[in-house]
Amino acid sequence: MSAFSKKYGNQIGNTSLTQFDVLIIGSGAGGSAAAEALTRNGQKVLILEAGINTFQGLDASDPQNLKTLSGNDQLKFSNRYFISPDPEAEPKVFRSDENEKGYRFWGDNSLLPRTVGGAAIIADLLVPRFAPDDFHLGTLLKKTPMAGTTFADWPVDYDQLEKFYCHTEQVIGAQGEAGANPFEGPRSAPYPMKPGLPMYVSLKAAAAAKKVNPDYSPFPNAAAINSRPYGGRPACVNCGFCIGVPCVSSAKGSPAVTFLRKALLTRNCLLMTETKVTRLLMDSSKRKVIGVEALDAKGKVVQVKADRYILAANPIESTRIVLRSAPGGVGNSSGMVGRNLTFHFKTHAVGIFNERLHAHRGRISSHCMVDFRGKPGDTNKPLGGIVELGGGSDPIAEGIAYALQVPFGKHYLSKWMRESPLRDRLMVLTMIAEDAPQYANRLDLDPNIKDFNHHPVIRTTYKNHSFELNARAFYGPKMIEIVKAAGALYTFIPPAAKIPDTHHVLGTLRFGNDPKASVCDGNGKFHDVENLYCVDGSIFPTSSGYNPTLTIMALANRVGSGMVFPQDPERGLPIT
Repeated sequence: MSAFSKKYGNQIGNTSLTQFDVLIIGSGAGGSAAAEALTRNGQKVLILEAGINTFQGLDASDPQNLKTLSGNDQLKFSNRYFISPDPEAEPKVFRSDENEKGYRFWGDNSLLPRTVGGAAIIADLLVPRFAPDDFHLGTLLKKTPMAGTTFADWPVDYDQLEKFYCHTEQVIGAQGEAGANPFEGPRSAPYPMKPGLPMYVSLKAAAAAKKVNPDYSPFPNAAAINSRPYGGRPACVNCGFCIGVPCVSSAKGSPAVTFLRKALLTRNCLLMTETKVTRLLMDSSKRKVIGVEALDAKGKVVQVKADRYILAANPIESTRIVLRSAPGGVGNSSGMVGRNLTFHFKTHAVGIFNERLHAHRGRISSHCMVDFRGKPGDTNKPLGGIVELGGGSDPIAEGIAYALQVPFGKHYLSKWMRESPLRDRLMVLTMIAEDAPQYANRLDLDPNIKDFNHHPVIRTTYKNHSFELNARAFYGPKMIEIVKAAGALYTFIPPAAKIPDTHHVLGTLRFGNDPKASVCDGNGKFHDVENLYCVDGSIFPTSSGYNPTLTIMALANRVGSGMVFPQDPERGLPIT
């Protein structure tokens, strides 16, 4: 064991490493994908993860030794904050605009897990690609400007990401049907796996969509879930616990058991868990990071150094670190740090059926459609998003709802869970729509409230734009039309969440070619800091209308490759 290992505990990987080319803050989708690219190309990488490790055998050569230790206890994950910050100890505050006095919300909003593998270990891991137009909305929407929005082109396009999309799909083990999505960009390789068994509720919704409009094109969802044994991991058994809890068999290709595991197996990587980075240490010029300050598992302040640094802690925590590291934030000559915050604006069309639809059996949603994504600048086809064709809630959530509302219901909780009188009869179409970036929507440090470590908490200032509200109004009735055509007895669209109810947090450290209008450049490096990069959803200039995880990983892998081969990131990809 090295002197480094003796000083710092909770380590996984090559504990003999003492010096590092790159230090990555966060082991989620972006951090793990960047680490895989860097370590495969010979870089020595240290990953600091604030959360606990719920896996065994991540660095074991035999995949049979890989185990998920946490189980799929929904109460533990959703109500007891097993892998998430306790909102009483580490709250966040929310307001709708800067002039609002007080707070609309205090506590648990935009809560993202803090654990090895990040939020993706409990995501449903639907992994669609962004469409080619999604990278050029700044240009494509110029003819139809919208007051208050800050749409911008990405400094990379679909063609520059395509090979990294393919590599990511191969690493995580994506199932899908190449060519089934008529709106997808060109592919240089098929999905590594065919789609798994279709879900009855999804097939029923897909048939109803074709009945409403023969031009609609529902197709199998792309998902990082094994439909056959792949990568040393078993095939999915369709247990239904894809979201909110880790996959107990590791059939789901989360970053922890794919990208991170690959990085650790190179022996060029060391992972330190329960080590929360609180700020970056800067030199006197404020243009170079010379180390990071962190709290270890015992709450002791430690300092760790490397040559280069990558933020991958998720947009909320990455932005918080940047803001805590210098007055006004590190690398903030543009004034854009924390600005242009976006989420995904969800619209749910719900149908209640007489028959049981068995929506809890399968992968949350086996089919989707992108006919409501829209076309940039076309007022007859506003920009919405992908529509997932799925079903209802989990049994514990429904059981608790009944037990709390029905007299003496708490004595019948287990009965309500077994019967699932409503959950099994729900069809839910969910549109994950583009959220307009706005300069006024932002993250900053609250001047009054601190967490249990006496550090300022993040304050969210956010209000929906008419851009996404109009898309909801336009496509919501069309979604209801499909649910009715499927045979629903009752249909409704729940009110839009006043506080965003998605974990898709994006945009607060956007990248771009203009240093006056962005924080990072096209390679993910801060314009103002010579050795600081970002690879999580913070750098997205726009949110697109698709699940972001695949693009986060592909982009992070490209940034990592570009750190080794700046002139040609594709050189960093493995030879196939």
